[in-house]
Amino acid sequence: MRRVVRAPMVSSVTTHEPSNRQPATGSLTGRALAPVAWPVRRLVAALDGLVVTLDDPSPSNTGALRLRQGSALLLIVFAGLLLVQSALHGKLSPIGFILGMLAFALYTNRGGRFLRDWVPVALAFVAYGVTAHAVPDLGLGIHFTPQIDAEQALGLGSLPTIWLQEHLYHGTTGVLEVFSIAMYISHFLAPLLLAFLIWAFWQGRGFRDLLYGILIVSLLGEITFVLAPTAPPWLAADHGLIPPVHHVIKQGLYDLGLTDLAARKDEPGSYNIVAALPSLHAAWPVMGLLVIRKHRLPRWLFVSQALLLLGVVFAIVYTGEHYFVDAVVGCAYAFGAWWLLHAILRTGRRHQNP
Repeated sequence: MRRVVRAPMVSSVTTHEPSNRQPATGSLTGRALAPVAWPVRRLVAALDGLVVTLDDPSPSNTGALRLRQGSALLLIVFAGLLLVQSALHGKLSPIGFILGMLAFALYTNRGGRFLRDWVPVALAFVAYGVTAHAVPDLGLGIHFTPQIDAEQALGLGSLPTIWLQEHLYHGTTGVLEVFSIAMYISHFLAPLLLAFLIWAFWQGRGFRDLLYGILIVSLLGEITFVLAPTAPPWLAADHGLIPPVHHVIKQGLYDLGLTDLAARKDEPGSYNIVAALPSLHAAWPVMGLLVIRKHRLPRWLFVSQALLLLGVVFAIVYTGEHYFVDAVVGCAYAFGAWWLLHAILRTGRRHQNP
């Protein structure tokens, strides 16, 4: 009869003992951040619980699966109605798109995972939006001439916006103007669509890199807007500092029947109109390119993102929303935010694996 020798159980306790003592002997920074980290950990734990509750992998529970799919179809209908209604009233709201993405997640039995992955990022962007609107006006002077001087140097004496409008704009809203409006509005929708495609079809490769990278470059941009407000070409033209610039997007929105959007366009009370440099319109597509390249996503996705970047840069310069130099600096900010994001990630890994 063979004798079975059991391994002593003390070793498992010894293995986990250092990690249990880690919070007490952690760094001063770790102890200072503990009150903030605790609710975050509780939120993540609760969201992980939703994955188990909502995404039941049991194939025998067909009733619950059909209920989720039926709810998803109703949610898709509701999202479509919201999109149509907002378009008819000349508004642009991402709520319909978000509900459509949630419906897709429910239909494919990934509703819990959708909430787990998207809620923390959504909370971070809400906090960013609240902070950006809460920043007081420091009363700093608006910069008009530095961009004009740099633009004239790049354009060999002429401003690219003036040259493009003189040669391409005919006072009406045609195909080129509609394309430019679409590229301008893509700033609010394209990153959301790219993030959803990554989440839904490529196992989330680069999902957090994309959204947190956009968040970081936006914060860097907001800091710049507060410390050095900069005027776009159309505002400089309104002040007589450069030749006249047509308000292509504002007029185009009126011509397309999007009257609410057109009424808020170029109005100081609607948004920060002195936030031209850096151009976040250019920075966000660059962040998408960096994510696609790093995570080796399909080539067609990289090409389409590159074309989007070119289209956006053309549109913002042609319509007078940004100088070309604003776009160049925006791209530089994206690379800087990308470096900062990975520096933060490397620091986090070092703290997790001392």
